[in-house]
Amino acid sequence: MIYSSKKELLEFLNIKENFLYPDFSKKYYTKELKKKSGGIRLIKPPSVNLKKVQRLILDKILYKHKNLECVYGLSKDKGVVANANFHKKNFDKQLVNLDIENFFTNVLKKEVNKVFKSLGFNKENSNILTKICTVEGSLPQGAPTSPYLASLSCIKMDKEIYNYCRKQKFTYTRYFDDISISGMNINDKNIVDIEKIVNKNKFNLNKTKTTFYEADLDKIINGVFISKNGLSVTNKYKDEVKSLYINYLKDPCVHNKKAYKGKLSFYLHINKKEAVDFINKISYLTGIGPV
Repeated sequence: MIYSSKKELLEFLNIKENFLYPDFSKKYYTKELKKKSGGIRLIKPPSVNLKKVQRLILDKILYKHKNLECVYGLSKDKGVVANANFHKKNFDKQLVNLDIENFFTNVLKKEVNKVFKSLGFNKENSNILTKICTVEGSLPQGAPTSPYLASLSCIKMDKEIYNYCRKQKFTYTRYFDDISISGMNINDKNIVDIEKIVNKNKFNLNKTKTTFYEADLDKIINGVFISKNGLSVTNKYKDEVKSLYINYLKDPCVHNKKAYKGKLSFYLHINKKEAVDFINKISYLTGIGPV
């Protein structure tokens, strides 16, 4: 439903008008998040009250508007496993992964406003929704609405890259800020052409994160290891799981348990049977835990 008046929208969001007046930067806090690939990512989660309103916008407004089929990461059935499986069918072909730099912060307030207007909201209500979903002029990484709004703002870019790849007989997907393209005879010109499309749509690529894999060789997408045998995690990731597991067995404190369980959860998500077998094997070989 598109609310035609400010009063209707505020009632739907269950907020008073004064909710919109304070400085919204004070409604966020900064948090460090460990990346699966290593390193730290700074995110800005919203306050409990703001998050509740954003969640309502996501569930009742944004989810009603579908993203393109080539977009992954916005639902349970289109996560990292689905994205990796989609490219696994091209295992005998090449793969290039490209990273969009500062993805969320480069989706500016005016682009978010355009999204809400495109969904049918009038100028006043689009401004209200934009204020609730942005901070300091762009999308905050950590707000529940940011991934979906970012993807809706990228529809034009996704269509352009998808159409380019289709002409080249390439397969294209985007998982948040990660672009993956698989196919035969992917060359430097193709990557330059795609970068031009990205730049034209006011984004930049982080060229230090570009990865290229030849045909018939093992590949990695979003931390998922793809081989002829199926999906798994990298050997480095397994070593990290092993180290944390041994630490936990030696000292089963809350901190060690949380660290181990957190690392293991991704492995279980990618390949549950292999992950369980891996832990049992470590337990047996070390002799410090049950098989």
